[in-house]
Amino acid sequence: MKPHIDSKRSFSVLSAIFGTAGRSVAPSDGIVGGDPQRAAGPPGSRSPGPRRGSHRGVLGVAAALVAGALVAGACGAAPEDAPLEENVDSFSAAATCETCEPPDDPPPVCTPSCTGKSCGASNGCGGKCANGSCPAGTTCGGGGVYAQCGCTPQCSGKSCGAPDGCGGICTSGSCPYGQACGTAGVPGQCSTLPIGQGVECFVFNDGYTNMAGPSQAVYLTDTGQACIPDGTPGGTCRKWFGRCRTTDPSHTPVLFSVFNAGKVDMVGPSDAVYSRSTRQACIPDGTSTGACRQLFGVAKLPDGRPVECKLFDDGGAQKTKFTDDEIYVSGWPKACFPNGIGDGFNYGMCRKWFGECMVAGCGDGACNNGETPSTCPSDCKCGDGVCNGNEWCGSCSQDCGSCCGNHVCDNNETCSSCSQDCGACCGNGVCDNNENCESCSKDCGVCPPKTCSGEFAGPQAQNFPVGVEEVYVDVYGQPVYGCLIARPVYFANTLDEAALCGGNAYPYHHIATSGTVGTYVYHTGTANGCASSTFAALSSSAAAACGYMHGYPYEGPCP
Repeated sequence: MKPHIDSKRSFSVLSAIFGTAGRSVAPSDGIVGGDPQRAAGPPGSRSPGPRRGSHRGVLGVAAALVAGALVAGACGAAPEDAPLEENVDSFSAAATCETCEPPDDPPPVCTPSCTGKSCGASNGCGGKCANGSCPAGTTCGGGGVYAQCGCTPQCSGKSCGAPDGCGGICTSGSCPYGQACGTAGVPGQCSTLPIGQGVECFVFNDGYTNMAGPSQAVYLTDTGQACIPDGTPGGTCRKWFGRCRTTDPSHTPVLFSVFNAGKVDMVGPSDAVYSRSTRQACIPDGTSTGACRQLFGVAKLPDGRPVECKLFDDGGAQKTKFTDDEIYVSGWPKACFPNGIGDGFNYGMCRKWFGECMVAGCGDGACNNGETPSTCPSDCKCGDGVCNGNEWCGSCSQDCGSCCGNHVCDNNETCSSCSQDCGACCGNGVCDNNENCESCSKDCGVCPPKTCSGEFAGPQAQNFPVGVEEVYVDVYGQPVYGCLIARPVYFANTLDEAALCGGNAYPYHHIATSGTVGTYVYHTGTANGCASSTFAALSSSAAAACGYMHGYPYEGPCP
């Protein structure tokens, strides 16, 4: 069925639109040239002719309005059997009533009302008042629960255990150095940092800039940088490591010192350490290089308690079971404990990383600092996998191994009780069963002399002189050899063995096996205030480096 169109209504609409009913509409009557801002002249005046396109504009507007009128008429109520007055087949697609349903009325808007109401009261819209009134000392939501009165603890700047303003105490306030809030398991109570408390450090550049961390692991590179792990092969590297602190909430500072072998010439403590490419550790002292020594460590809390570290390789492999407070750099990346255990050309036990530092003392799991099974049985006990303290193969073979088989005839062993160590009983006239000239000269004869490294001297053994040169580092980080400080002679089988003996006797120096010793004179400046000095060196370039490093940059005597 086609929609009913009321032609009279449609016509009246059009008449109203054009301002005329029952008369024709002139193109220029009231609309000139399609410009709504330009009106026709008064009645009787001569109106200008329509501009080109004015009829087209009027007809376009009329067509649109006719279509709207037809749709509006189609949506009007009409008897189903009313006669169809006009054929509107061409408009049937537009004049459908399926899209003419009026929209639903929007739901009424509810405005919450909380004025004068208490916290949590109904807001009249199905919710609760979240900004209502509360008893004194509380606020709406102050306890962390929405629309419920509660108290917000105030502990900023307060000490551990101080009132929090809500009837409780502050459980995260400040404590004296060496103590932390709640460390002993009692909330709001300061207590001494426990034995074994962990330590973490940062890395940074000069002026504590570009700081990264913290981390419980650090390694030192051949370019003199300190690095911490970040998931990449190289890690995050800076010049310094330091600003170390305990890992508990107190973040109590931990300071390091630098010193030479035997803990002599100690300087510090300091919260910043860097490693020079000369394998020295340095702390700031106001100069360009800082105060430098062979080792670093002897870390302490402000209350004087020691902090010690472990060594380990990538992934925590080969981690030492004990801690130490002395660390030195031997090659890169390699940090070492000078504990007398040799590993090639280096002294001590060496790994890539140092870290997992902790507050040391009885109970830290390491038998150190003079602890014994009697003074600290928890650390110095047989069966912990570490042969330390007063343990030895005779008292704890579980940790130290069996005495028989250690290649030393000791601990009351005899040739009859442990031939593996002591050999067959000496005197049988045969040098066998591991006998040698040292263990049984009766059977094996007198031993030949030994070389500087402890080897038996062969027929080619002789005295070899070597040179001991100071080592500096140029601006590119490369080693430069300088002053000749010694010319020792070693009895050895080879020149290389003699050089090894020299390196053992003069660590952190260059051992030269060739070159001619010469004397060189250098001076400090002009004749006015000039000072001269004579240096021994193996080359002119070494002499130049020597003079420069000792404050004598000009060659020759004073002018």
